[in-house]
Amino acid sequence: MSSSLTIGGVIVDIDDPCAVLTELRKAELTIATGAAVSMTRFGEDEVRFTEASSSRLSALIEKYEGLCARKSGIRRRFAARIRWTD
Repeated sequence: MSSSLTIGGVIVDIDDPCAVLTELRKAELTIATGAAVSMTRFGEDEVRFTEASSSRLSALIEKYEGLCARKSGIRRRFAARIRWTD
């Protein structure tokens, strides 16, 4: 099985979460700016649509941010500390 995936026309190694994260962020910006909108005409009627789910894309970005941070050795969450004073 290949460990490569095409995201937005760019071939990305899925074993490199930071590379996947970069391409997912590009896809999110493309969708947010309307560049990924498709247009179809039926006679005089025109339909514009995009095939992306922004909530699923946001969840994927969050997942790959964590994977990339772990790979880079960056801690995203820290333990809570309590200090008692008199």
